[in-house]
Amino acid sequence: MFLLIAAGELFPLAAAEGAPFLSISQLREFPNEEGLRIEARTSGIINHISDGQTEIALQDGSAAIWMPMHVNRPRDLRLGQKVEVGGYLQKGQFAPDFIVQSLEVIGEPGLPEPARVSGSELLSGSYDCRYVELSGIVRAVHPWSRMGRDHAIMHLDANGTRIFVLTPSDQLDRLSQLVDGVVRIRGIDAVAVNEAGQVLTAQMRVTNPEFIEVVEPPRAVSSLALTPLKGLLGHPVSAAPGHRIRTRGTVTHAQNNESFQIQDEEHGVRVRTVGKVEPPALNSVVEVLGFPVPGPLSPTLEDGQFQVLGDSSALEPVVMTTARDALFYEGRLVQVTGRLIATQTDVSPARLLLEDDNLLFAAEFGGSVPRDALPAAPGAIISVTGIAEGSVGSDQQEEGYLKPRDLLIYLRSLADVRVVEPAPWWTPLRLAVALAGTGSALVTVLFFAGLLTRKNKSLLAAECELVAARDSLAKRVETRTDQLHAQLSARRSELSEYAAVTAERNRLARDLHDSLEQTLAGAALRMDAANDLLTHPEAAEADPVRRQIEKAAELLRLSQSQVRRTVWGLRSLALEKHNLTEALRDSVRLLTEDTGIVTTLEFCDGDTGLSHEQEYELLHIAQEAVANVLKHAHATALEVTLRRNDGTIVLTVKDNGHGFDPSSAPAVNGRPHYGQQDMRERAQLLGASLAVKSVVGGGSCVEVVLPEAV
Repeated sequence: MFLLIAAGELFPLAAAEGAPFLSISQLREFPNEEGLRIEARTSGIINHISDGQTEIALQDGSAAIWMPMHVNRPRDLRLGQKVEVGGYLQKGQFAPDFIVQSLEVIGEPGLPEPARVSGSELLSGSYDCRYVELSGIVRAVHPWSRMGRDHAIMHLDANGTRIFVLTPSDQLDRLSQLVDGVVRIRGIDAVAVNEAGQVLTAQMRVTNPEFIEVVEPPRAVSSLALTPLKGLLGHPVSAAPGHRIRTRGTVTHAQNNESFQIQDEEHGVRVRTVGKVEPPALNSVVEVLGFPVPGPLSPTLEDGQFQVLGDSSALEPVVMTTARDALFYEGRLVQVTGRLIATQTDVSPARLLLEDDNLLFAAEFGGSVPRDALPAAPGAIISVTGIAEGSVGSDQQEEGYLKPRDLLIYLRSLADVRVVEPAPWWTPLRLAVALAGTGSALVTVLFFAGLLTRKNKSLLAAECELVAARDSLAKRVETRTDQLHAQLSARRSELSEYAAVTAERNRLARDLHDSLEQTLAGAALRMDAANDLLTHPEAAEADPVRRQIEKAAELLRLSQSQVRRTVWGLRSLALEKHNLTEALRDSVRLLTEDTGIVTTLEFCDGDTGLSHEQEYELLHIAQEAVANVLKHAHATALEVTLRRNDGTIVLTVKDNGHGFDPSSAPAVNGRPHYGQQDMRERAQLLGASLAVKSVVGGGSCVEVVLPEAV
């Protein structure tokens, strides 16, 4: 047995010779877990080669896999070559990696046709390691180093999804000239994951500069009109949505090297820079290039670049009558007064908790602050100056706009904190300390305390009022804390549910795209082999042909079973939108696209008032009915309606196909044809009536009538 010394380990080359031959799709079906080591052989086309040729990605049909190279690599290894490799599977970051121990070039068919994908599809992980094509707007370009190698990172906005494109470092200058332009990119999908293997960001790796094609060059900066802060995301609507704008303002807050705040006469926005840069100085006037992104209460300029134009006099803050007024000055420099409740100064960021007019709010420093540096103690009335930022809750939408709820003030320095009224000196705490003495001291203290009580009733009354006020405030703080804990718990539950749904969707999608397509591909190869036997004069025997056809038929039967399991698993996912009409619209579109059927959709406006369970069953009935039209009707037109009619919700799926006789429809596996039994069972669960109407040669109609008050 020959041995190859590579990466400090001994790898027996002959070990893989007796290993089973598996498709790449089959390799990816193995669980990505510790201790995984499956010896195998496979083949595919090289769609990516890393720097130094230490790693490749291999694609076979619609599946691809990452392959670290533990073997002497051919010097002329290049993209588009077909290779046969031997090695073993081991745990990877997102999916199993295949460790290559032997490699043989067996052809050079060229790169496969790239899969045209969206940014959200890349983020799903379904296209991991596959050769893909994506278009988007270039948001930013900057250098990046990984494992001692320099690269250029391009930030791409693909319809709202940020994609990180890893390219060779020598492309940095060229790509930097493409910011705000539209490009078309070909490369492999390389998702970034956390320690749990969950997808965090979508990435692409591009090795050939020719794979980055300029579709629309960026607009010249001089051609960009100067946009006021008020018009970033307001009216009139930008003539170039998704592209950057040019604006100006005075710097009002700059505490870190990743963002700063600017303001004009009436509006303020936060600017997030490209990477970490030295922020402009306070009160400097800057011109900013950035991409407006909506926020809960105000927009943000992301991937911003700035130029200092000069200095300005310090802007005067807007003085608030109450803290609650500051909720409507998002991004502005404001001055707010409140009673200091507590301090958190030895952590970063340091915070002050204040209260005014039954509103608890916080003032936050840029870093930690020594406790003794604060000029006030709890109980004092203080004024804070900084940038106002609000937040909203799910229940805060009123008449089409979002109502702010909680207030945070970003302070710039200790100078932004001013004492209006110091805390009272004679507090219950100090009284308790005084009373801690013993003996004659205690008698003396009690005597003077009594004397003080008799001669300073007003002071003691004020002290009692303060105690009562603090007790009331403590109760409000406790109540608000409980509310926040409940909201946080609910949010965590929502995130957990969403993660589970997303994981299930990704699994089902992989089942459909990998298992099914590979099975069909295998059947096609069997058919090709049979055809070769028929046409090849030396091997035109009947028995080999028959065997090939039998194997193909077996594969097709397997694919039918896989379709049945996978497609039905996918159909309920449309209700993630929590809106039945949108779910119906998406489902019909997905089921009918590329079929040539003319589809008409008519849905009632507004909320149907149905429960989630009712919407779920009604959606499944519609999907079953549409699927039956596609499978059996040979229709050219399809009409799906959802309407209200005399206190009922009526769903109708109608086609112009061949039709059938419902009374004599044949049975399959003991169940009525056209899925009638499944639809009737779901209608019974709803408490609805279901009618199937059809005439041979006259099309079909499925109608479900559901009382609204079920």
